[in-house]
Amino acid sequence: MRPCYAKFLPHDFLECHTNDAINVLKSMKTAFKWLEEPFPRVWELSFYSVLLHDLGKCASGFQRNPREWGYRHEVLSAPFASFLDLPEDERNLIALAILTHHRTLDELEEILPSGEHRGGFEDKVEELFQNRDYIEGIFFERVPYWELYFFGRRLELFNPPKDWSERVRGYDFDALISWYERNVERYREELVYLRGLLNASDHLASAGELEVRLLPDIRTAVELRIPEERWRPLQRAAWNTEGNLLLRAPTGYGKTEASLLWADRNAQRTRKGLSSRIFYVLPYKASINAMHSRLLGLFKDPALVGVLHSSSGFYLYSSELEYRRLSSLYRKIYTPLKVTTPFQLMKPFFGVGFFEMGLTELTGSLLIFDEIHAYEPNVLGIILAILELLKGRRTKAMVMTATLPEFLERLIEETIKPRKLQAPPEEADRFTRHRINVVDGSMESIEELIEELKPEDGPALVACNTVSRAVEVYSRLRDDYSAMLLHSRFTYGDREEKEKKLLSNLNDFDVVVATQVVEVSIDVSFSTIITEPAPLDALIQRFGRVNRRGFGNPRNVYVLTEGGEGDKRIYPPEVVRRSLGLLKELDGKPLPESKVPELVTLAYEPLADRLRGEVLEYKAQALELFEALMPLRSGENERRFYEMFRGLEAIPGAYQDAVLELLTRKRYMEVHRYLVPIPLWLFMSESDAFHRLSSTGPGKHIIVAELEYNQELGLLREPSGGEVL
Repeated sequence: MRPCYAKFLPHDFLECHTNDAINVLKSMKTAFKWLEEPFPRVWELSFYSVLLHDLGKCASGFQRNPREWGYRHEVLSAPFASFLDLPEDERNLIALAILTHHRTLDELEEILPSGEHRGGFEDKVEELFQNRDYIEGIFFERVPYWELYFFGRRLELFNPPKDWSERVRGYDFDALISWYERNVERYREELVYLRGLLNASDHLASAGELEVRLLPDIRTAVELRIPEERWRPLQRAAWNTEGNLLLRAPTGYGKTEASLLWADRNAQRTRKGLSSRIFYVLPYKASINAMHSRLLGLFKDPALVGVLHSSSGFYLYSSELEYRRLSSLYRKIYTPLKVTTPFQLMKPFFGVGFFEMGLTELTGSLLIFDEIHAYEPNVLGIILAILELLKGRRTKAMVMTATLPEFLERLIEETIKPRKLQAPPEEADRFTRHRINVVDGSMESIEELIEELKPEDGPALVACNTVSRAVEVYSRLRDDYSAMLLHSRFTYGDREEKEKKLLSNLNDFDVVVATQVVEVSIDVSFSTIITEPAPLDALIQRFGRVNRRGFGNPRNVYVLTEGGEGDKRIYPPEVVRRSLGLLKELDGKPLPESKVPELVTLAYEPLADRLRGEVLEYKAQALELFEALMPLRSGENERRFYEMFRGLEAIPGAYQDAVLELLTRKRYMEVHRYLVPIPLWLFMSESDAFHRLSSTGPGKHIIVAELEYNQELGLLREPSGGEVL
């Protein structure tokens, strides 16, 4: 009797891989009890989906060489579902999950045996029958024992007849697809869960993992850092809140710990730990990386705390973690706590990738949104649509902020009906750290202002609204001061080096010139800030880089009244003007933390109705789009997602030879060090300067920017070899 393998290099027997996948499914059955509420038969039908999903791999052609075989093993596996003593609808659900566990129905359309076009399929069934001894003597014989292991009893529902090969050969795929088209709306959720759980079980088993991970008691971990007697009132209130929560508290209050305590209260538990999947959602990669590092310090094990964003593989690589293994696992139903962008949450709703697995993981999850005010109306609308849909999936959400306009707070309230917690004025004002100074003028007079301030206990931060203005200001200051320039248009490698240098040698600098990246980036405290005008919530984020822990001892911060021409591309002028007017009323006075929510609301008042309307319009569009998503199929939504949200990145022309060398040596992760984020407006306005890398291999999609680049100033708008203005 010849063995049958499910995997090659290294070889893995089919029965071993099936056993591993059943182990994963059993761990999910123990952990995710809530899935039984919308789908009472979820574990029974999932078990048989996992049991039979790879049986088609026993075809002799697959066993000889799966890469050259030229057929889909799942097409041969699906007919075995007809041998289950179950109602026809349930057999069809299982067959469809098996049939689509690698490819969607539309991707399989051309090869599905249909009508008279069954010759190739019948030949493959004959190949399957060539390994009949293994299938009957090894695989079929193990089924009762797998049932006993999974259910605690033998169900004896799988009963293939003696002429099973003839029955497989005659399986009616047309009838199966016709059933799907008639019943997909009725069984939408069941199809999502069955494919999602099968994909999760198969992928984890293939990765060598036999169970999903559970989080240890969160409260215990938090208490190791902050003993219960030192909990602040809102932290204690968050821990006592069941259900959705909206938390307002000043920067530095301890909102992260409050959110973890809320998650501890609302998480589902098993004897081995907390089984709820928790997503900590932040808007920026830099703040996500920092939060991942912080939570990893709390829970220690990188298998418990995941990180997901478009560059997370490079972050893990730079952090000297097992980036290949962890990057893969973090995209599966494996890690109980993930720090991520909202775009990763959006993917399943747009039908991106194995979206049924993502929707299954989000069912019953806990979502923590930090800094939700930072998103554009289109992203906010999509987030609200997701929260609306997830209400029916037992998902709970917590939104926390220091600077949330009232119109946005009302939108959140209307969507999730949260309990509201807010620091009392007297408690909030204990966190007052800044004294407002409004200075007439622009960055043209920055030298005189710095000379007048003479910061002595650390460098001053000069915050500019655009990269071009930051480069211009830095170029004027660098001859007279020890200065550093920090903005988004450095390569990832150069920016990482700059941030490390600043963290380790902060007091070596007199001044740091930066754009908005400093609002969410490194955790350093400057002596003061001189900033161009911006919306009040953005200014408060910038002020947060001054006197970060000096509560009760306000430091001077300086806001200029004039910005640059390019500011209109970034910020609404009405909000900027209103913000300046509000700050002038506080000129020379501390900014009370208790007044921040009211002031931010007033700043956005001129645009509140328009922004609310935009958010609601995007929410309605997203709901319509999401409700049209069909399980087991791919569609236009995935393309639209990438058109809307895929960020542009390019390598400076000066580095293309170095990148080609890395690609030749297969050091693909190192290529990321040479990438620079490119705003769409720059790509469009300087389109002649961009081209594809001259590579036919893995680098063929890399964009090259033939623009001037140097490690001191970053990527400029000058053509390569041009003079820096």
